[in-house]
Amino acid sequence: MAKEFIYEEEKYQIDCSKSVTSAGDMDPATKTILVDKDLPEKFHEGIAVHEIEERKYLLKGHSYVYSHNEAQKKELEFYEQKYGKDKSLEVLKEEEAVVLTITRRHSTPKKNKILKAEEEIPEVSLNSPAIEMRTIQQAAFEGKRYIIDHDERLVGTLVDVYEKGNIIYIDRDVPERFFEGLALSELITRKFLRKGLGWSAAYVEGDKAEKDYYIVKYGAVEGEELYNDELKFQAWKFEQEKKELKEEGGHKVIYEKDEILPK
Repeated sequence: MAKEFIYEEEKYQIDCSKSVTSAGDMDPATKTILVDKDLPEKFHEGIAVHEIEERKYLLKGHSYVYSHNEAQKKELEFYEQKYGKDKSLEVLKEEEAVVLTITRRHSTPKKNKILKAEEEIPEVSLNSPAIEMRTIQQAAFEGKRYIIDHDERLVGTLVDVYEKGNIIYIDRDVPERFFEGLALSELITRKFLRKGLGWSAAYVEGDKAEKDYYIVKYGAVEGEELYNDELKFQAWKFEQEKKELKEEGGHKVIYEKDEILPK
């Protein structure tokens, strides 16, 4: 059963009845915050604040990493009001530890399904979107050019888009062969976020566009293999990230360490 939550004089509903791969999500049309069913109730309102604030910045064209950090600041402020300044950081750290066990940008296939030539070729939309990589430093998509920044270490994602600055960030450890697919997936995901979809639904659209693109460009067999290889890389990268955050006592912050929170 959904619970009413009032934030900045706006009424929202918090629904924690289902699994949410990103731990938290939002349906702007119904003002419903989706919280993973395994997250303790003490974190539900903090996650709600985070999702509300994060979307505000994303819709203004900011990158996910910037939006996430700004939302995290607001979430910490919320916990300070609810639990007091001395306990707020402790609660947020506890929340992060739980969230790290839930979140994953993509699901990972249990095995690599290799398509044979005589097997049915996956249906691909003839109108599937296309992305054009002009050089390793630039990409063109729907009449707009982006600079590819491959120098940063991203946390919580492998790819990010800064619409206001026309920049696509790709984690510095990502192999070049995944650049096109990741960039396209994120651009399509943002497109559907702007249309009012939640993260989960927008990711589905981004994933489909990416897979269709690989199959159209490389063929059914190679396209499927490339897509699955990318998922395996993502799973490995995120496991390493979780391990590092736990061992180093860090937080899910982006770029500069301690940007938001002290160790």
